[in-house]
Amino acid sequence: MVSKENCLESFRPQLTALDDEALAVASSKGLVRRALKDLQKRGELTVQGGTDSLVWAVDDYTVTLPVAGFLEAHCTCPATDVCRHMLMAYIWGRSHLQASASTPKAGSSDPETTPVKMPSYSLEELVKWASKPIVRQGLAFLDQESYEIKRADPIIATFPRTRITCRYFAATGLAGMLCSCKSRQVCLHQVATVAAVLRSQGIALALPESPPTAHPDTSATSAAQVIAKAQTLLEKTTAVGLLHLSEVTRQRFVTLAVSAQGAKLPRLARILRSIADDINLSLQRNAAADSDRLFRRMAQTYALCAALQQTAPAYSVHLAGQSKSHYEAVGTLELVGMGAYPWQTQSGYGGLTVLFWDPTAQQWCSWSESRPLFHRGGFNPRQAYRQPGPWEGITHPAEASQSYLCLYNARRNYQQRLSSSSQTLGIVRRLTRPEDWQFIRLCFQDWEPLRQHIASTSPMGLAESAPLDRFAVIQPYQWASRRFDSVQQQFTWTLLDQDQRPLFIKLRFTSSDAIALEMLEHLDPVETQISGVIGSFYLEQGDLYCHPIALCRQTHANQSAVVNLHFPSNGASAANLDPNPRAKLTQAHLKSETIGVSDAIGSLVTTLLQLAEKGESTPHPAVCQGLTQKVSYLESTGITTLANAMQQLVTTPTAISSQLLKIRYLCHLYLQVFQS
Repeated sequence: MVSKENCLESFRPQLTALDDEALAVASSKGLVRRALKDLQKRGELTVQGGTDSLVWAVDDYTVTLPVAGFLEAHCTCPATDVCRHMLMAYIWGRSHLQASASTPKAGSSDPETTPVKMPSYSLEELVKWASKPIVRQGLAFLDQESYEIKRADPIIATFPRTRITCRYFAATGLAGMLCSCKSRQVCLHQVATVAAVLRSQGIALALPESPPTAHPDTSATSAAQVIAKAQTLLEKTTAVGLLHLSEVTRQRFVTLAVSAQGAKLPRLARILRSIADDINLSLQRNAAADSDRLFRRMAQTYALCAALQQTAPAYSVHLAGQSKSHYEAVGTLELVGMGAYPWQTQSGYGGLTVLFWDPTAQQWCSWSESRPLFHRGGFNPRQAYRQPGPWEGITHPAEASQSYLCLYNARRNYQQRLSSSSQTLGIVRRLTRPEDWQFIRLCFQDWEPLRQHIASTSPMGLAESAPLDRFAVIQPYQWASRRFDSVQQQFTWTLLDQDQRPLFIKLRFTSSDAIALEMLEHLDPVETQISGVIGSFYLEQGDLYCHPIALCRQTHANQSAVVNLHFPSNGASAANLDPNPRAKLTQAHLKSETIGVSDAIGSLVTTLLQLAEKGESTPHPAVCQGLTQKVSYLESTGITTLANAMQQLVTTPTAISSQLLKIRYLCHLYLQVFQS
């Protein structure tokens, strides 16, 4: 029988490769700690083995470690995964080998510092190991992510942005790889690790391009057909009349939404489904039905189809939209809450976003909640700011936005958005401190590096922009002049760096930014110890601008270093705050200047809705006369685009449904300008 020392020595590569951290990846930290404690109580273990495997007796169970390595080990206990008996046996064997290790001989090297060369795996071997789709995903992941490689045994590849770590063990090869994502199958991170190591050894792997098929690609044709069908359906629905809709019409919108999703037009699919929902409310005589909302949404969809046709076949992400992104498990995250802000989209959605800084990966990440504003009750971001969530253990987003916290079982997508998964647990360590924001990578005291950062993160051509790239922290050298333009309803504050270069904080008076504007108008940075601003930065005609979301301050006890501009610090609702008297006056002043135009467009919307509800027919002479009067008025005010479209409807009443949809969308655009 082989002695204990000899059988352990023959398995030295397998037993010494995994440290406690690697074992925790294969199981869990808690199970490793328990195995260590049980081993201390248990003492010596009995081991037998040969050239093919090692066999331990642990607590009336048998643990077998084959040559293939720890991932192929098994135990006779009822556990279906890595159990504490396997961990005890492995740790015991590793400890015995470390204790009996002799002093290295002359000329020998330390295995922990000796570079390890990976075998030159071919692309066919990787495909056989992981499958072609996983290999393709892994190579694409490697091209998008930065990585670091430690070339000892095991070879360790770290991907900082996704906080993923993979280990390759020379003794067990591909079959024994460990990944911190803990996937039960070969994952794309393991493929990316192998490809990265081979690339560093001068071997570049790339899947061959798919050979051209005998039949042309029908994806672009399919999308073009869906867009054309959507336009036709919208025109026919308007021609029938919004008060004469049927269940067949609703089903056609639902079917077309499915086709749009299949043609990779998720934004069009979503809005077509919304139209179908509105038609359903109307058919049910539901109190929430609104023909004006239905008509406006149909007009927006018609305009979206026209824009998609102009950019075909390379539809931009902004127009085509994006399906729900995939959230990957990233383990444990330590995050610094850096503010929260409300927002609203032109498509009728409102939301709340909390901004975080990841000090380990040195990057921004965020959590958002959004809801449609047009549903009954709407969405109030200021209520969501104080509601429970977004993770178990966190009181509310207000707390998360101003605290240093730890997330366990966190999930994050490629845009660095965090999932509010019920499996994620959050623990608040403390309030955000000044050193948390003063020493982050994107904190600027000089505006020239900030300008370079903005230029470097600006997308080129049709490239997709990263939503968080424009966020940064600034520390002004001087808080210079500020003013409020009563005509443009715009607040501007000039901030200077040490070289007297200007940067402008700019806010317009809107419902979302009213509280922030009021706070900035009355802010005394010296008295309140404000020394920094967190915001979104952009260039406009060569000048630097900032849309602020939070202020950074020096703190005392029980104070966060982050002050959210858009939310009352005392927790009161926005309705209980006295608005800025200057904003009251300027809003009234603006209203007095634009009330006539807004009323004229509002009256026109009512007329258009009446025509759309009735269905396609030549407008009554009295209606034409009223439209002609509005044309003259709008031309006199300089709104010529809308006036020309109306003139065409009056003088050339052909394809009325198409003209109604176009004019309704133009009204929507002008009302947005005058009511913002």
